[in-house]
Amino acid sequence: MADMHVSPAFRRWGARFALAVIIAIAIGYVPGQVVRRDPRAAKLEAQIEELAAEAREVGARNAALRRDIAALRTDVTAIEDRARADLGMVYPDEIVLRLPQEPASQEPASQELAPAASAPAAPVPEGAP
Repeated sequence: MADMHVSPAFRRWGARFALAVIIAIAIGYVPGQVVRRDPRAAKLEAQIEELAAEAREVGARNAALRRDIAALRTDVTAIEDRARADLGMVYPDEIVLRLPQEPASQEPASQELAPAASAPAAPVPEGAP
């Protein structure tokens, strides 16, 4: 039979080579796995971004509503503006002209004046313009 003896230097270099191959595979494989993204994680991150944007919008609306509430509690002009816009309130000496909106699909409506509110208007004094 042949001599089965392997020199210690050959064994040492063989072990070093095997260790070098294992380290090279680890260096090449592990960063690729770390960089590769899980599609579920990407989907969740997109949802987080959408929800964060929605939260910012809601926060901005809440801040605007808080400012409106504070103004309605303290500012007479804000109360008057809200009463005019939401309730259609006017002073007795004002004349309100409401023009019908022109829908794009119909012929232009005649320019008739509509009453200012559903309640009867206050009488206009004779000397008023």
